[in-house]
Amino acid sequence: MQSKVLKKIEELSEERERLLSREGEHHATAADHARIKEIEHSLEVLWDLRRRELAGEDIDPDEDFYDQYDRYR
Repeated sequence: MQSKVLKKIEELSEERERLLSREGEHHATAADHARIKEIEHSLEVLWDLRRRELAGEDIDPDEDFYDQYDRYR
């Protein structure tokens, strides 16, 4: 069974790839650029949660996501 954290990482990664594809075709908007930055920040936080999860910590992304949300800003 896939973890919630890993599932969210995959979802955001796919969204980022779609936005980067639009950017590569020069069709990205300012909102797309802002969303890419948001996604990249969220992925940094989620990868940290994933490392904690792999280390044996019980992680709930709905609660723990905001624990260190500002760490990477």
